[in-house]
Amino acid sequence: MFTEAIACCFISALGTLLVRQRDEARRRLVEEERTRELAVELALHLTERSPVDGDLRVPRRMVERILLLARHLDADPAEARAAALAAALPPGARADTRLPLPDGTRAALAYRHARWDGTGIVTDLPGGHPPLPAQLLAAADWLEVRDGASHDALVQAVRYESGRAFSPVLARALEERMEALRTVVSADAHLGLRVTNGAMLCIAARDPESVPPALRAPLLAVLEAKVREKLRPSDRVYCTDSEVVVWLSSTNAEGAERAAARLAPVVERVAVPSLARAEVACRIGVSVADVDANSFTELLAVARLRGQSATRIAAA
Repeated sequence: MFTEAIACCFISALGTLLVRQRDEARRRLVEEERTRELAVELALHLTERSPVDGDLRVPRRMVERILLLARHLDADPAEARAAALAAALPPGARADTRLPLPDGTRAALAYRHARWDGTGIVTDLPGGHPPLPAQLLAAADWLEVRDGASHDALVQAVRYESGRAFSPVLARALEERMEALRTVVSADAHLGLRVTNGAMLCIAARDPESVPPALRAPLLAVLEAKVREKLRPSDRVYCTDSEVVVWLSSTNAEGAERAAARLAPVVERVAVPSLARAEVACRIGVSVADVDANSFTELLAVARLRGQSATRIAAA
């Protein structure tokens, strides 16, 4: 009887642990997806409104760190997004930029080099402490220039800066989440898009969950290279964590369908460099500007819902 009771307790504890691990894995996937979505949205927000055409680099690591800290502080989502948008702006962006930005983003830019104790402000700003978006941006900037430092060294530095560079509340959040902040991915999102007269293709594995994590990066690299070979120099291509997104400039609905048909044989079976000799089947989603949506964010959402070239994943 006693042995059976111990066995039951052990099985129950093991079951509880497995459930917690599963829930934690799901939570991480949800957070990664939200970060990816926001990184894309921020870059598209800028390229839709900026008069400058060209490649745009979104500091994905800074965005993710801002979101992580904001969640830990239970910050208002609007303040977190304002800080993330400020981080996504090109270096040297000023609060008086003509881009249509939220007030929180302008405040973050205005106080970017300000410290909690009031020192370090080089512009004429009203008194008081920096607003939360500026504090989140400052924390991301601070971590970025200390990339590679050890956990203990960063914790000691944060403790010293408590009440100086950072508010005591933010310093405590930095210390409590330091390990997670240190291990944030370093990949950046590259975008160079225009919103007028074009179409979007979203290319991804037909069944993303069946692609092992170790094969996702090689798959995207091969897929991006193959896709680029079939496109015009004016077409833009970039990768997220799980897909290749193509912007076909000056392309109508018929042109987008022709481009998708041209790419279909290329993505139908993509050989991934690996010991498993895996071949991954991908699909192409198509969305056309001024027909499906009025913004890049909406175009991307529509493209993700549509797919062609659906086949199974095969492994030799």
